[in-house]
Amino acid sequence: MNKEFNNDFIDALIVSLQDERIIERIKEITEAGASGPMEESEELLKEREKEIARLRQEVEFKKQEIQEYQVKIHDLKQKTDAYLDELQKRRADYREAEELYRAVQQLSETTKESLKGIFKGQTVQEFIICGVQYENISSLWDFIKNELMEGREEERDVLLALFQFFFREYSKTYDTPLYKLQEVKINEVFREDLYIRSVNSHISGNISEILLPGYTSINGKIIKKSIVRV
Repeated sequence: MNKEFNNDFIDALIVSLQDERIIERIKEITEAGASGPMEESEELLKEREKEIARLRQEVEFKKQEIQEYQVKIHDLKQKTDAYLDELQKRRADYREAEELYRAVQQLSETTKESLKGIFKGQTVQEFIICGVQYENISSLWDFIKNELMEGREEERDVLLALFQFFFREYSKTYDTPLYKLQEVKINEVFREDLYIRSVNSHISGNISEILLPGYTSINGKIIKKSIVRV
């Protein structure tokens, strides 16, 4: 009985499977089952590709930002280094001014009295402010010249250091200095049109010592002739 039933069921199933509508429905079910997950995978893949593209774009943007910051950091470092260099120079200049100020206090009373008209005030700051003024530099040079021409050289080292320091500091106040020290060479033949012969010198001959450097304008015009020993 069961065997006959099974055979009848199988025969009926075979006949049904030969029906075009059944066959078409089976295809639809099969295709739907196969394409569904695939379509989902393709959509997911597209989303992932979009996300990757967005992240790559963001990475490139961050790289550009980093490069811009690196340029800014480099520029800032250069400015900072330049500022620190300038600060160190100013500190060195100030220390030198302090040393010169103390040295001036050790000069003879006569010399200090003569310098009162040039260096006014009682502090290092006032000493510097007075010293970097051109009129005072010129007056200081004239004072040193007079001392040398009178044969007083005992305090020349301090006075010369004063002149050279303030002449240099005054020149720094201009992008292009207005004056420069006159060039004089030892053993150079003495010339009255260029230099001033000190006391106790030969009338003619070669320069053996530069007692006080003179200075010229930037175009070469002599402002103060150097005092030399021949």
